[in-house]
Amino acid sequence: MKKTIIIIAIALLSIGAAVFMVGLTFSGFNIAKLDNAKYENNAYDLSEEVGKIEISTQEAEITFKKSENGEIRVECHEREKVKHEVLIENGTLKITAVDKRKWYDYITFFSFKTPHVTVYLDSDYYDSLFIDNIVGKVSVPSAFSFGSSDIKTTTGDVNFGATVREDLKIKTTTGDVNIESVSAENIDVSVTTGRIECKKINCTDKLSLKVSTGRTTLTDVNCKEFVSEGSTGRLTLKNVVATDSFDIERSTGDVSFDNCDAEKITVKTSTGDVWGTLRSEKVFNAKTTTGNISVPNSVSGGKCEITTTTGDIEISVK
Repeated sequence: MKKTIIIIAIALLSIGAAVFMVGLTFSGFNIAKLDNAKYENNAYDLSEEVGKIEISTQEAEITFKKSENGEIRVECHEREKVKHEVLIENGTLKITAVDKRKWYDYITFFSFKTPHVTVYLDSDYYDSLFIDNIVGKVSVPSAFSFGSSDIKTTTGDVNFGATVREDLKIKTTTGDVNIESVSAENIDVSVTTGRIECKKINCTDKLSLKVSTGRTTLTDVNCKEFVSEGSTGRLTLKNVVATDSFDIERSTGDVSFDNCDAEKITVKTSTGDVWGTLRSEKVFNAKTTTGNISVPNSVSGGKCEITTTTGDIEISVK
Protein backbone atom coordinates (compact mmCIF):
# COMPACT_ATOMS: atom_id res chain seq x y z
CA MET A 1 0.00 0.00 0.00
CA LYS A 2 2.80 2.39 0.94
CA LYS A 3 4.62 1.58 -2.28
CA THR A 4 1.51 2.38 -4.34
CA ILE A 5 1.05 5.75 -2.60
CA ILE A 6 4.70 6.65 -3.23
CA ILE A 7 4.39 5.74 -6.92
CA ILE A 8 1.22 7.86 -7.27
CA ALA A 9 2.88 10.80 -5.50
CA ILE A 10 5.92 10.61 -7.80
CA ALA A 11 3.64 10.41 -10.84
CA LEU A 12 1.69 13.50 -9.76
CA LEU A 13 4.87 15.45 -9.14
CA SER A 14 6.20 14.41 -12.53
CA ILE A 15 2.98 15.55 -14.22
CA GLY A 16 3.13 18.89 -12.42
CA ALA A 17 6.79 19.39 -13.39
CA ALA A 18 6.04 18.48 -17.01
CA VAL A 19 3.11 20.91 -17.17
CA PHE A 20 5.29 23.64 -15.65
CA MET A 21 8.09 23.11 -18.18
CA VAL A 22 5.69 23.05 -21.14
CA GLY A 23 4.05 26.25 -19.95
CA LEU A 24 7.43 27.88 -19.37
CA THR A 25 8.51 27.01 -22.90
CA PHE A 26 5.36 28.42 -24.52
CA SER A 27 5.64 31.61 -22.43
CA GLY A 28 9.11 32.29 -23.82
CA PHE A 29 10.55 31.48 -20.40
CA ASN A 30 8.74 34.47 -18.87
CA ILE A 31 7.67 32.98 -15.55
CA ALA A 32 5.16 35.78 -14.83
CA LYS A 33 3.03 34.64 -17.78
CA LEU A 34 2.45 31.28 -16.08
CA ASP A 35 0.28 32.86 -13.41
CA ASN A 36 -3.07 31.18 -14.07
CA ALA A 37 -4.79 32.06 -10.80
CA LYS A 38 -8.04 33.98 -11.13
CA TYR A 39 -8.47 36.95 -8.78
CA GLU A 40 -11.49 38.97 -7.78
CA ASN A 41 -12.15 42.03 -5.61
CA ASN A 42 -14.64 41.74 -2.77
CA ALA A 43 -15.61 44.36 -0.17
CA TYR A 44 -17.46 43.95 3.12
CA ASP A 45 -19.11 46.87 4.96
CA LEU A 46 -19.79 46.27 8.65
CA SER A 47 -21.87 48.39 11.02
CA GLU A 48 -21.66 46.49 14.32
CA GLU A 49 -19.41 47.56 17.18
CA VAL A 50 -15.99 45.88 17.28
CA GLY A 51 -13.67 45.47 20.26
CA LYS A 52 -11.29 42.75 19.04
CA ILE A 53 -9.74 41.79 15.72
CA GLU A 54 -8.76 38.28 14.60
CA ILE A 55 -7.25 37.53 11.18
CA SER A 56 -6.29 34.06 9.98
CA THR A 57 -5.18 33.69 6.38
CA GLN A 58 -2.93 31.51 4.27
CA GLU A 59 -1.35 34.05 1.98
CA ALA A 60 -2.09 37.76 1.98
CA GLU A 61 -0.58 41.17 2.52
CA ILE A 62 -2.47 42.68 5.47
CA THR A 63 -2.78 46.44 5.86
CA PHE A 64 -4.73 48.60 8.30
CA LYS A 65 -6.04 52.06 7.45
CA LYS A 66 -8.22 54.67 9.14
CA SER A 67 -11.77 54.75 7.85
CA GLU A 68 -12.77 58.03 6.23
CA ASN A 69 -16.53 57.60 6.67
CA GLY A 70 -16.54 56.22 10.23
CA GLU A 71 -17.47 52.67 9.17
CA ILE A 72 -15.58 49.39 9.16
CA ARG A 73 -14.77 48.10 5.72
CA VAL A 74 -12.69 45.11 4.59
CA GLU A 75 -11.43 45.01 1.01
CA CYS A 76 -10.02 41.73 -0.33
CA HIS A 77 -8.12 41.20 -3.54
CA GLU A 78 -8.29 37.42 -3.38
CA ARG A 79 -8.13 34.23 -5.37
CA GLU A 80 -11.33 32.79 -6.78
CA LYS A 81 -11.04 29.59 -4.75
CA VAL A 82 -9.38 31.06 -1.64
CA LYS A 83 -11.79 33.71 -0.44
CA HIS A 84 -11.96 35.38 2.96
CA GLU A 85 -14.95 35.06 5.25
CA VAL A 86 -15.59 38.37 7.02
CA LEU A 87 -17.96 38.70 9.96
CA ILE A 88 -18.43 40.17 13.42
CA GLU A 89 -19.03 37.64 16.17
CA ASN A 90 -19.54 38.67 19.81
CA GLY A 91 -17.81 41.98 19.21
CA THR A 92 -14.86 40.40 17.37
CA LEU A 93 -14.06 41.18 13.75
CA LYS A 94 -13.04 37.86 12.21
CA ILE A 95 -11.35 37.57 8.83
CA THR A 96 -10.64 33.96 7.82
CA ALA A 97 -9.33 32.47 4.59
CA VAL A 98 -11.49 29.63 3.23
CA ASP A 99 -9.63 27.36 0.80
CA LYS A 100 -12.01 25.57 -1.58
CA ARG A 101 -9.35 24.18 -3.90
CA LYS A 102 -9.39 20.48 -4.69
CA TRP A 103 -6.28 18.35 -4.71
CA TYR A 104 -6.04 18.47 -8.49
CA ASP A 105 -6.01 22.29 -8.46
CA TYR A 106 -2.53 22.21 -6.96
CA ILE A 107 -1.06 20.20 -9.87
CA THR A 108 -1.55 22.89 -12.53
CA PHE A 109 -1.93 25.86 -10.22
CA PHE A 110 0.69 28.58 -10.62
CA SER A 111 0.49 31.96 -8.92
CA PHE A 112 3.14 34.61 -8.44
CA LYS A 113 0.92 37.36 -7.04
CA THR A 114 0.08 37.98 -3.41
CA PRO A 115 -3.55 38.60 -2.38
CA HIS A 116 -4.29 41.75 -0.35
CA VAL A 117 -6.51 42.32 2.67
CA THR A 118 -7.07 45.97 3.61
CA VAL A 119 -8.92 46.70 6.84
CA TYR A 120 -10.46 50.15 7.32
CA LEU A 121 -11.16 50.74 11.02
CA ASP A 122 -13.51 53.32 12.52
CA SER A 123 -11.87 53.61 15.96
CA ASP A 124 -8.40 54.47 17.26
CA TYR A 125 -8.36 51.81 20.00
CA TYR A 126 -9.19 48.07 20.12
CA ASP A 127 -8.85 45.60 22.98
CA SER A 128 -6.76 43.08 21.06
CA LEU A 129 -5.26 42.29 17.67
CA PHE A 130 -4.44 38.73 16.61
CA ILE A 131 -2.99 37.85 13.19
CA ASP A 132 -1.96 34.40 11.96
CA ASN A 133 -0.60 34.70 8.43
CA ILE A 134 1.43 32.10 6.55
CA VAL A 135 2.78 34.14 3.64
CA GLY A 136 2.55 37.91 3.29
CA LYS A 137 3.55 41.26 4.72
CA VAL A 138 1.75 42.72 7.75
CA SER A 139 1.61 46.50 8.32
CA VAL A 140 0.09 48.10 11.43
CA PRO A 141 0.44 51.93 11.39
CA SER A 142 0.71 54.42 14.23
CA ALA A 143 -2.90 55.57 13.76
CA PHE A 144 -4.12 52.75 16.05
CA SER A 145 -3.58 51.42 19.56
CA PHE A 146 -4.41 48.07 21.13
CA GLY A 147 -4.73 46.52 24.55
CA SER A 148 -2.57 43.64 23.33
CA SER A 149 -1.23 42.43 20.00
CA ASP A 150 -0.05 39.00 18.81
CA ILE A 151 1.22 38.60 15.23
CA LYS A 152 2.48 35.35 13.71
CA THR A 153 3.78 34.86 10.17
CA THR A 154 5.71 32.08 8.47
CA THR A 155 7.11 34.06 5.55
CA GLY A 156 6.65 37.81 5.48
CA ASP A 157 7.84 41.10 6.94
CA VAL A 158 6.08 42.81 9.85
CA ASN A 159 6.00 46.61 10.16
CA PHE A 160 4.48 47.71 13.46
CA GLY A 161 3.94 51.29 14.64
CA ALA A 162 0.90 51.16 16.93
CA THR A 163 0.81 51.74 20.67
CA VAL A 164 0.11 48.67 22.84
CA ARG A 165 -1.08 49.01 26.41
CA GLU A 166 0.11 45.58 27.58
CA ASP A 167 1.96 42.91 25.57
CA LEU A 168 3.21 43.07 21.98
CA LYS A 169 4.27 39.73 20.48
CA ILE A 170 5.65 39.21 16.98
CA LYS A 171 6.91 35.90 15.63
CA THR A 172 8.06 35.16 12.09
CA THR A 173 10.05 32.33 10.56
CA THR A 174 11.41 34.07 7.46
CA GLY A 175 11.01 37.82 7.34
CA ASP A 176 12.12 41.13 8.80
CA VAL A 177 10.50 42.86 11.78
CA ASN A 178 10.45 46.66 12.00
CA ILE A 179 9.05 48.34 15.12
CA GLU A 180 9.07 52.13 15.32
CA SER A 181 7.61 54.74 17.72
CA VAL A 182 5.93 52.08 19.85
CA SER A 183 5.07 52.06 23.55
CA ALA A 184 4.18 48.82 25.34
CA GLU A 185 4.49 47.11 28.69
CA ASN A 186 6.27 44.04 27.30
CA ILE A 187 7.65 43.42 23.80
CA ASP A 188 8.58 39.92 22.63
CA VAL A 189 9.96 39.43 19.11
CA SER A 190 11.18 36.14 17.66
CA VAL A 191 12.71 35.72 14.18
CA THR A 192 14.29 32.61 12.70
CA THR A 193 15.81 34.06 9.54
CA GLY A 194 15.50 37.80 9.20
CA ARG A 195 16.38 41.18 10.61
CA ILE A 196 14.98 42.98 13.67
CA GLU A 197 15.01 46.77 13.83
CA CYS A 198 13.59 48.81 16.73
CA LYS A 199 13.48 52.62 16.77
CA LYS A 200 12.04 55.01 19.34
CA ILE A 201 10.70 52.32 21.65
CA ASN A 202 9.40 52.82 25.20
CA CYS A 203 8.94 49.49 26.98
CA THR A 204 7.96 49.85 30.62
CA ASP A 205 8.95 46.29 31.53
CA LYS A 206 10.75 43.65 29.42
CA LEU A 207 12.02 43.90 25.85
CA SER A 208 12.94 40.46 24.49
CA LEU A 209 14.45 39.93 21.02
CA LYS A 210 15.38 36.49 19.71
CA VAL A 211 16.92 35.80 16.31
CA SER A 212 18.57 32.73 14.84
CA THR A 213 20.17 34.26 11.74
CA GLY A 214 20.00 37.99 11.15
CA ARG A 215 21.07 41.40 12.34
CA THR A 216 19.40 43.19 15.26
CA THR A 217 19.51 46.99 15.56
CA LEU A 218 18.09 49.16 18.36
CA THR A 219 18.03 52.97 18.31
CA ASP A 220 16.59 55.30 20.98
CA VAL A 221 15.10 52.59 23.18
CA ASN A 222 14.07 52.78 26.85
CA CYS A 223 13.03 49.75 28.89
CA LYS A 224 13.34 48.15 32.29
CA GLU A 225 14.98 44.92 31.14
CA PHE A 226 16.51 44.03 27.77
CA VAL A 227 17.08 40.38 26.80
CA SER A 228 18.50 39.28 23.46
CA GLU A 229 19.42 35.82 22.19
CA GLY A 230 20.96 35.03 18.80
CA SER A 231 22.82 32.35 16.95
CA THR A 232 24.30 34.24 14.01
CA GLY A 233 24.07 37.97 13.56
CA ARG A 234 25.35 41.30 14.81
CA LEU A 235 23.64 43.23 17.61
CA THR A 236 23.90 47.02 17.44
CA LEU A 237 22.61 49.29 20.25
CA LYS A 238 22.52 53.09 20.05
CA ASN A 239 21.04 55.24 22.84
CA VAL A 240 19.54 52.18 24.54
CA VAL A 241 18.88 52.53 28.27
CA ALA A 242 17.52 49.92 30.69
CA THR A 243 16.76 50.87 34.28
CA ASP A 244 17.49 47.29 35.35
CA SER A 245 19.62 45.09 33.07
CA PHE A 246 21.01 44.02 29.70
CA ASP A 247 21.23 40.24 29.21
CA ILE A 248 22.80 39.50 25.83
CA GLU A 249 23.92 36.19 24.35
CA ARG A 250 25.31 35.47 20.88
CA SER A 251 26.94 32.42 19.29
CA THR A 252 28.44 34.17 16.27
CA GLY A 253 28.26 37.91 15.87
CA ASP A 254 29.55 41.21 17.21
CA VAL A 255 27.88 43.28 19.93
CA SER A 256 28.29 47.07 19.89
CA PHE A 257 27.14 49.83 22.26
CA ASP A 258 26.82 53.52 21.43
CA ASN A 259 25.91 55.71 24.40
CA CYS A 260 24.02 52.93 26.19
CA ASP A 261 23.49 52.06 29.84
CA ALA A 262 21.91 49.68 32.34
CA GLU A 263 22.36 48.99 36.04
CA LYS A 264 23.69 45.51 35.23
CA ILE A 265 25.16 44.36 31.92
CA THR A 266 25.87 40.75 30.93
CA VAL A 267 27.24 39.85 27.49
CA LYS A 268 28.25 36.36 26.35
CA THR A 269 29.52 35.55 22.86
CA SER A 270 31.39 32.62 21.34
CA THR A 271 32.77 34.24 18.20
CA GLY A 272 32.54 38.01 17.97
CA ASP A 273 33.88 41.30 19.28
CA VAL A 274 32.24 43.43 21.98
CA TRP A 275 32.89 47.15 21.90
CA GLY A 276 31.40 50.62 22.37
CA THR A 277 30.55 53.32 24.89
CA LEU A 278 28.49 53.35 28.08
CA ARG A 279 27.01 56.34 29.89
CA SER A 280 28.12 55.58 33.45
CA GLU A 281 30.91 53.84 35.31
CA LYS A 282 30.78 50.09 35.85
CA VAL A 283 32.72 47.45 37.73
CA PHE A 284 34.02 45.39 34.80
CA ASN A 285 34.66 41.67 34.67
CA ALA A 286 35.87 40.95 31.14
CA LYS A 287 37.18 37.59 29.91
CA THR A 288 38.29 36.32 26.50
CA THR A 289 40.09 33.14 25.46
CA THR A 290 41.60 34.57 22.27
CA GLY A 291 41.56 38.32 21.95
CA ASN A 292 42.43 41.65 23.56
CA ILE A 293 40.68 43.38 26.46
CA SER A 294 40.44 47.13 27.02
CA VAL A 295 38.00 48.30 29.71
CA PRO A 296 38.12 51.09 32.33
CA ASN A 297 39.64 50.19 35.67
CA SER A 298 36.75 51.65 37.67
CA VAL A 299 35.71 50.54 41.18
CA SER A 300 32.21 52.03 41.34
CA GLY A 301 28.91 51.61 39.51
CA GLY A 302 26.88 48.60 38.47
CA LYS A 303 28.28 45.29 37.26
CA CYS A 304 29.36 44.70 33.67
CA GLU A 305 30.33 41.13 32.81
CA ILE A 306 31.57 40.41 29.29
CA THR A 307 32.71 36.96 28.17
CA THR A 308 33.83 35.93 24.69
CA THR A 309 35.69 32.90 23.39
CA THR A 310 37.18 34.38 20.22
CA GLY A 311 37.02 38.15 20.00
CA ASP A 312 38.19 41.47 21.40
CA ILE A 313 36.54 43.46 24.19
CA GLU A 314 36.85 47.24 24.09
CA ILE A 315 34.54 49.38 26.22
CA SER A 316 34.82 53.01 27.29
CA VAL A 317 32.65 55.25 29.50
CA LYS A 318 31.55 58.68 28.27
